[in-house]
Amino acid sequence: EYSSPEERAAAKAEIVGDIKANNMAPYHGIVAEIIGSVLTDAEVSEMNEINAKKVVALDEKIQDARDNLGDVEVREALLEKCEFYASIGDVAACVKLCSECNEKTLAVGPKMDLCFLRIRLGLASSDHSITASALKDANALLSKGDWERRNRLKVYEGVYSVFVRNFEKGSKMLLDALSTFAATELISFKDYILLTAVSSLVTLDRAGLNKHVVDCPEILAGNISQINEMVSSVNKCKYAQVFPALAGVCHLLRKNVFLVSHVNYVFREVRVRAFNQFLDSYSSVTLKSMAASFDIPVSVLDQMMYTLISNERLACKIDRVSGNVLTYRGDHINFMYHKIVKEGDCLLSKLQKLSRVAEL
Repeated sequence: EYSSPEERAAAKAEIVGDIKANNMAPYHGIVAEIIGSVLTDAEVSEMNEINAKKVVALDEKIQDARDNLGDVEVREALLEKCEFYASIGDVAACVKLCSECNEKTLAVGPKMDLCFLRIRLGLASSDHSITASALKDANALLSKGDWERRNRLKVYEGVYSVFVRNFEKGSKMLLDALSTFAATELISFKDYILLTAVSSLVTLDRAGLNKHVVDCPEILAGNISQINEMVSSVNKCKYAQVFPALAGVCHLLRKNVFLVSHVNYVFREVRVRAFNQFLDSYSSVTLKSMAASFDIPVSVLDQMMYTLISNERLACKIDRVSGNVLTYRGDHINFMYHKIVKEGDCLLSKLQKLSRVAEL
């Protein structure tokens, strides 16, 4: 367990409060599958009745607009119903109505707003097909969109990229929109700083990290002490502070919906970065000395390095007889050649399996 009983109880109470305040009966069905029902059957039935009456009223408003008013009023009525479905967590109905509303929309800006709504729905429900489709539609409109929506799209695409573990693309998008962040309807600025810093820590080299994160006033303004300590310990080679700082960052990640599934990945990548950075200064170093630098037991370091070396993440080998770590500098072109050959073999193997299936 990574949270206290009090924190879990507070989170549950907040969810129940939001569900009751907005009559979110469809969303309650999603929550019930994860943590069990948080409402009685009578409460859910009452919510469904209220929502049904609201839908009837909205349908009457849409029909009146079609009979007596113009396309603009019809679109506004459809959008109101679309936003209502979003507010109660009825994802399928909202996405379906978005398409109908989009047909009545001529201007590029409102069309992009509908895409943003679908992206938020996809992220909230972890439905990647909805999110990916909406991002594709939004990018198709990008050339005709205004500056503010272009900037918001970078935030949306960056957040989604991090969510699906494309940290390299996510870092680039999030850093580009950092100084002009305005997508508070999707994510708070503090969480945005967390995503930006973590994705950059994993993907940027030391010079890039120093330029875009360490000296970045927006990230410093976020005042996330765990992130500042983590970045500082890696960038300034304070290796004894790396693992305590990393533990604090991982604790933060476990409470972030976009990063919780990537905790182990971030933990591994930061270790690889720190170990490689340390070993770059040596051709040979004792395991005992390295363990002392990182302030961890020799046996723990040995196990960590064994796993990373066997996975070809560290360019070194351990001499158990002398207790030394021996590094080697592989030729980059040679390394890329072997990587391409290895990936090519994997691709050929998959194609052969596919051909056998096709023959059957």
